[in-house]
Amino acid sequence: MPLLAMLLHEPAATVVRGWWDLLERELGLQGLRRVPFPHVTLLGYSGLDHGHFRNELEACVERLGPITLRTSGLGLFFQPHPVIYLPVVRSRALTDFHREMWESVGTRGGRLDPHHAPDAWTPHLTLAQADLTPESQLDAVRILSRLDLSLEFEVRNLTLFEWIGPRFEPLDRYPLLGERAETVG
Repeated sequence: MPLLAMLLHEPAATVVRGWWDLLERELGLQGLRRVPFPHVTLLGYSGLDHGHFRNELEACVERLGPITLRTSGLGLFFQPHPVIYLPVVRSRALTDFHREMWESVGTRGGRLDPHHAPDAWTPHLTLAQADLTPESQLDAVRILSRLDLSLEFEVRNLTLFEWIGPRFEPLDRYPLLGERAETVG
């Protein structure tokens, strides 16, 4: 299932990769390398014509501007598979941004992942997934709980990812060209 995501830029991306490296060094966790770019997923989809989808994205990024986001706390998803993540503070600007993308893409047909529906979506940065066990999940939380996981970052583009081989790879990037959105605070 292709993904549309907001990539982190430096220096925030390096900080997140450092946390990934720590979990790999301490616990051997490598599962999140399937999407080797720190990001916040906006939506996943299938069955959409890429040409029409790209046209819709290009129209959206003309209206949407860069947005500053921040994390707060540490979170766990248990189903459908374990994930450890940093919750991204969900402001009105971020909610509106996501809803516009969901509605714009949703008009193109295909199937959108219901986990990313506006009322179900939990914006987050993944720290560990895919190879977590109940034991390693507890160990990872212990390690991460000792760190300052606060992060503020600017999103300046959207990236379309496609599953290629053993991981997701970026297909297209779309700079956010509109007026800057309010900073999350």
